[in-house]
This record gives sequence, C-alpha cells and structure tokens, in this order.
Amino acid sequence: MSNITLADYVGFIFSEITRARDHADRVAKDMAIAYAKDDVLKHFSVPRFKIPEMELTIPVLISSAKFTTALLFSMKEADFTRYIQNRVNSAIQTILIRRSKVDIDFSSVKNDVFTKPVFGQQPQVETAFKPAVNNTLRSKRAIISSSPAAISKFYQLLVANTDPSKPENIAQVCFAEVFNIAIEEYNLLEEYKRQNPQNELFSQALQEVIQKIKENTLVSQSKMENLLVNPETNVVKNGSSDATVFTIKAKIMEEGVFVKTVRNEETGKEELLVEFE
Repeated sequence: MSNITLADYVGFIFSEITRARDHADRVAKDMAIAYAKDDVLKHFSVPRFKIPEMELTIPVLISSAKFTTALLFSMKEADFTRYIQNRVNSAIQTILIRRSKVDIDFSSVKNDVFTKPVFGQQPQVETAFKPAVNNTLRSKRAIISSSPAAISKFYQLLVANTDPSKPENIAQVCFAEVFNIAIEEYNLLEEYKRQNPQNELFSQALQEVIQKIKENTLVSQSKMENLLVNPETNVVKNGSSDATVFTIKAKIMEEGVFVKTVRNEETGKEELLVEFE
C-alpha cells in the first residue's frame, strides 16, 4: 500500500493543474506564431483555453496518522525527595540488619526473645538487634543532612530531560551519587562491598527508582504531524468505509501572473514588475 501525506497529495494535484495551464499557454503561443505567418489566419483571434473556476471532488482513503507527543516528569519535588530518601534509607537499613545478623551470637539469646507463635506459623525470632539498627539510623540522618543538594540536582535533571521516556542514564548517575553519600556517611563502604560483591543492592534499588520515574512520566500534550492517505483509486473504491474515507472539495480560481520589465525614470535602471490578472 502506497501511503503519502495529505499535504503532498493535494499539493501535487494543484501543481498538476498549474502545469496544465502552462502547457495550454505554450500551445496557444505556438498557434499565435503560426497564425501570424498565415495570410488568412492572422486576421483571426488566437484560441486560448481558460478555466476561470474549477471545482474538485477528491475521495481520500485515510491510512494512518503520525503524532508527536510531549512527555513530562510530573512528580512534585517534595514527593520525589521523600521517595529517594526512603529508598536509600531502606537500603542502609538492609545493610545494617544483615551486619547485625552476622554479629549476633544466637546461642546466647534467651528464650524470651521468641515471640508467641501465631496459629499456622512457625515461631518468629524477635529482632533483638533492631534497636541498635534504629538507633544508628536516628543518630546519623545521612540522607536528610548530606544529600538534599544531590537529590535536588537529580530532580532538576529529570525535569529538564529532553527525552523523558529514557531516564536511565540520569537515574544511574544521580542515584549512585545519593547512594554513595549515604554509604560513606554510615561508614558502610567495606561492609556493603562484602555483602554485595556484584553491587546487587544498588542495582535493585536503581531499577525501582527508574520504574518510579517512568510511572510519573506522563504525556503533557499530543500533536498530529501529518495525515497519511492512500491515493490508489481501486483501494479507495474497494477498501473504504464511512469511517476511513473523506472527500476533499476544492474550488480553484484561475489567476494569471505577468512579469514585466519597466524602466525607472529617476534612476534609469530596469526593474521587474509583477502583476496579477
């Protein structure tokens, strides 16, 4: 199926009509020369064909349309800051809990650390190390005190992103900066490397951040670039319906253009003068 834009299709039809007028005028010119050379015909007026008005009815089969959409990162900065802080704090807590599990000698834990079992579940060990972890988190406040500038830069880059559908590069660089600030503030670099030799925790958190960014990237406006049509008459006749075909009705007013050379009496120079009939 041959698809072209509606502008190209209609423009071509108009240009073909203009070429038809040009061809008719050239024929009239040749006839005028022939008439001038004939002793009898030179007394006759030279025939010249004109169409003052022309109405066209053109059926067009709509094949598709091209649109451009503008995307926008719509999350508010306060919400974004809160989300990033919570996500990094969650990662820090995971590291601290894992380290605490390694450090605790469960053989010395008394029986009262076991909670009363819930029906249908196994007895759960009370996280006796949680207070230490929570105290560490409360005492440091790394994300809140050290990374607002990094998170703000992260947000501004997302807002200014020329291709909001692809935030991966910005997210990887900026989230790594915020994540590293937290790791260094808690002095957990070596512990993190020990627990995540392949950078697993960061990679998981990064994917969640990217997903959150994409969920908050919305279409702000949509604009039609052009309308594609199929001009093949047999396709229009046999493959059309009321929903796919529309008719273009155009009235063309014939207009002549004359280009003359005139001499400017003041300057003595020749100038081109364009007149319309």
